[in-house]
Order: sequence, then C-alpha cells, then structure tokens
Amino acid sequence: MRSLPVPQALWKALPVLMLLCSSLPMHAEAQTKSRTQTQTKAKAKAKSKKTKAKAKTPPAEPEKTPEAQKAPEEAPQKAAEPAPQKLEEPEKAPAPEKAPEKAPAQAKTPAQPKTPPKSKAPDKVVAQPKAPDRPLPQSQIQAQERAEAQSRMRIGVGLDLFIENSRMTGSQAINASRVDESFDYSSATFLSATLSMSVPAPVFKDRARIGGAVRLFGNYSAGGDRTFGFGLLGQALVTGEYGLPVANQLEVVFGARVGLALLLPGREFDQEIDRLQVQGVGVWSVPRTGWLGGLSAGVRRRMSEHILLRADLSGQLEKLYLFATNEDIEGLQFEKNWSTSGLRLGLTLGIEFAL
Repeated sequence: MRSLPVPQALWKALPVLMLLCSSLPMHAEAQTKSRTQTQTKAKAKAKSKKTKAKAKTPPAEPEKTPEAQKAPEEAPQKAAEPAPQKLEEPEKAPAPEKAPEKAPAQAKTPAQPKTPPKSKAPDKVVAQPKAPDRPLPQSQIQAQERAEAQSRMRIGVGLDLFIENSRMTGSQAINASRVDESFDYSSATFLSATLSMSVPAPVFKDRARIGGAVRLFGNYSAGGDRTFGFGLLGQALVTGEYGLPVANQLEVVFGARVGLALLLPGREFDQEIDRLQVQGVGVWSVPRTGWLGGLSAGVRRRMSEHILLRADLSGQLEKLYLFATNEDIEGLQFEKNWSTSGLRLGLTLGIEFAL
C-alpha cells in the first residue's frame, strides 16, 4: 500500500481529536452536574432534618445545628466545586429561627380568647353558700336551742318541802252503837323525794312535755295533839307541763299531776289491823290505795346543754282508803270505815338531766 505523508495523516486525525476533546468537557460537566445535584439533594434533606430538629429542640439552642457541624467538613469540597453560587445557600440556615418566633405567637393564641366567664361561674356557685354565715336572730337561735332541748328525754330528781292539813275520818259501829274515831292532823314530817322522767308531748313538742314520777314520803304519820303512825307512803304520778320562755335560758313552767297513792301499813295503823283480826273481823294487812291530783307552777333554767335547774310551787289533794268493812260477826252487825283526806302545799327544788 501507498503510505500517506505525515501532515495528511494528522489532518485526517484532527477531527477525531476534536471530537475527543469536545466529549471530555461534556463528560466532566455531567459529572460535575451529577455531583451538584446529589449535593443539593443532600443539603435539602439536611435542611429538612435541621428544621425538624429545631422544631423539636427549644429555641434557646439554635447554634447547635447539624449544619454548623457539617459546614467545616463540606467547606473543602465546596471549594473544589466549580459552582460557587450554590455554596452561598448555607447562609440561609438562620431562616428557620423564625419558627420559634411563631411558636410563642401560636402559644399566645389560646390565651387570646378571653374565657373568664367559665371560670367565674364556679366562683358564683361557691359564693352562694356564704349566706349561712349571716348571724341568725337571737329569737331564732333560742327557738332552735329550745327545740333541741325539748326533743330529749329528761331524768329529774327533786327534794320536796311541804306542809299538810289533813283529816282522818273514821267510825266504828256494832249494831246500833257507833263511835266516832275522826281527828285532824298535820304531817309529822316535812320532806319527801321525787324521781321523774319526761319526754316531748305529741302536741306542742317544743314546749309541752309528759312523763311520770314517783314520790316517796317515808314513814307517814300524824303529828300535833294526836300522834298516829300510818306507815310507808308513796305516790305514782302521771305528769304534764308546759314551758313558756320569758328570758334567755329561762322559762316559766305550768304543770299538772294525777296518780295513785299507796300506803304500806305500819306502826299504830298496823296494830289496829292486828286487833281487828284477833276479834274475828275480816281485814287484811295489805297495802291501802288512794288517789291524788295537783297543780304546780315554777321556773326552770338551763345551766348547760344537759343540765337544768328548776323550782316549783305545788298544791295537791290526796285521799286514802284505810278501812271499809261491813259484816256480821256472831250475830252482831260490825261496821268500820276509815279514810284520810288532805291538802299539801309544797316547794320542790330539782335538777333535770337531758339525755
């Protein structure tokens, strides 16, 4: 073959070299473009992570961002890259600092709507119960205390001082012969004791009370010109009273009583029973009974919640049946009747305990 001269060969190879030269910059540019795209994507991801990290972390530490730490490492790479315009983008990193500024604004938004009416509503409800703090009238307080006191059961003990004006009416008859055995007397003793119990009455519960009492006289006997011993005398009473307030802790009390009197024969009276039994008269040594009734008026004062003192003036009538015998003894008509009746006036000093 015929060999071409060297200049022609170079001339013919020149287009090939030009193509190679033109292709090399394009490949370098493609590589640089791919590098820049990957870097921008990495930066975008880093920015998104930074913004999320800044949103989670308090605004007081904005300097500790991953961008500031990576900036020294990326600086030599960015210096080697041909695109210096994109290196200025990290300066935009402070922009996310606006998020903390908006956060307080958002935090203030719940406080902006003024909703004190809801909080004031409970204050009004709480203020309503302050009404009981007002002082009650004295009359109402006294009425409440009186109602509470009246609602309790009370046990009372009293000492009675009394005087008596009585008469024993009696006679004994055998056939047509009659002997008058009557005489007037006063009690040889002047003391007796009373034990009482009371509860509120079904009506007028705040003022009225009903109850019972037992009164003991001990050895009941006549004194004065004619002495005569009857025996042990006691009374079982049903009582009722009405209290009328007149001052603080003080009331006037009006009362009434009825009951049965019971006499256990003793002393001279018991001797008379024995004498009649010896003569064949059918009399028994059993307790004698009678009736009584009386009225009282007094005052009562409350000393404490459970203790009350009282004083009463009383008057009562009493009648006892001692003998009532009418029989035929060996052809003789025998009759014997004895009874006592009397009026007692007394002063009772007592104390009551509210249970």
